[in-house]
Amino acid sequence: MEKAQILELAATIGKEVKESALMKAYEMAEADYVADEALQDKIREYSVQQQLLAEENTKSAPNAFIIETIQGRLQGLYGEITASKTFVEFSEKQDQVRELLTQINNVMMQQITGEDPSACTHDCSTCHGCH
Repeated sequence: MEKAQILELAATIGKEVKESALMKAYEMAEADYVADEALQDKIREYSVQQQLLAEENTKSAPNAFIIETIQGRLQGLYGEITASKTFVEFSEKQDQVRELLTQINNVMMQQITGEDPSACTHDCSTCHGCH
């Protein structure tokens, strides 16, 4: 089989993944995530608070009260963000897509090497994949 044919098969797999119910669900969850203005506001504030914390920590005499206050706000925002239904659903769908892509890669590697990468024992003497 020629390189062009192999790449064509890879493109076919990519198209099938793109058209799958899993990807459709991921795309819908992503759109909801992006459109959730309250959640996006919290994410932006979280980023700003992280920057402020980093700036305070780089000062020659950081203010412990300011650091503690920012850290408290960061913890609160983190809890609010990660408890958001929109965030949870997007994160779950993202993990499912990532898992599918990992499984596809593992199947291909198993076909190429004859070894199942998902069966790694972390004992390098059992395979040739990590060397």
